[in-house]
Amino acid sequence: MNLPLLHLCGDFVVRRSWKLDKRVLEQHELVFFPLGTGTIYRIADRSYTIDRPCWIITRAGVTHSYLFSETSATRHQFLHFSVDGSFSLELLSENGPDMIPIREGGFQEQLIRHLLEVSYWDKDRGRSSILLAALLHELNQLNNKQKETVAGSSYSLIVSKALKYMRNHLVSPITVSDIAKHCKLSPEHLSRLFAKEVGIPVRQMITQMRLERAAYSLRHSTLSINEIAAQCGYSENHYFSRTFAAYFGISASAYRGKYATPSDNHIVYEESIDEKYPINTYIYVNP
Repeated sequence: MNLPLLHLCGDFVVRRSWKLDKRVLEQHELVFFPLGTGTIYRIADRSYTIDRPCWIITRAGVTHSYLFSETSATRHQFLHFSVDGSFSLELLSENGPDMIPIREGGFQEQLIRHLLEVSYWDKDRGRSSILLAALLHELNQLNNKQKETVAGSSYSLIVSKALKYMRNHLVSPITVSDIAKHCKLSPEHLSRLFAKEVGIPVRQMITQMRLERAAYSLRHSTLSINEIAAQCGYSENHYFSRTFAAYFGISASAYRGKYATPSDNHIVYEESIDEKYPINTYIYVNP
């Protein structure tokens, strides 16, 4: 049996009342809504109000549309993928479900987040296919037996508290001691705990957060590069330029020219989400 092939994925937060007009995809699409916000999903002659956490399955070649919540921004994670005839599940058949409602959380939610992480960081595309196949089988089982599970959070309370402190103080000088004091730990204890859970040192995460925020502003704002650098905690423009180029492999001005997308004005910059991959970024796996 051949594995499914993942083409595109992402984790996005879109503004309220945004409308995704009718479209037809050449690939299957799997979307996870972690919260019920009242978004309306229409497929063929059917309509669903997403008022609780759920999975949406749209098969290739089917007309569908979304009217996102009129009251709040909506987060959703999506996968575009293709399969051949040897990969057969009721989930993907013409008689399969359009929507699978679940309780908040679940093993499948953890799995899609891990899949997004692997797709962003790992160059071995085979892992993405294996994880996608596992997710589809789990959802097929969930649909057949109506099993629901509860999942835990990405990080411990201490590490989540440290990450939140970092996000809220990126514009200011931040030291490991400052963060440790906020978390009521010694700097050494925090450093060990953070590196164990997140996989990188505290200082590296601060730099990564600042540069990811800068990249987002370059893509979605008209602020000057110097203004963006200052908002991200860099008082020296030359140092920001060198650090940005070293991290992304391209200068800040070239990055803006290549990736600025005015059409993405439906996206909401959400800093309160702790994930091991960037939010509001298209992840191309097998284009």
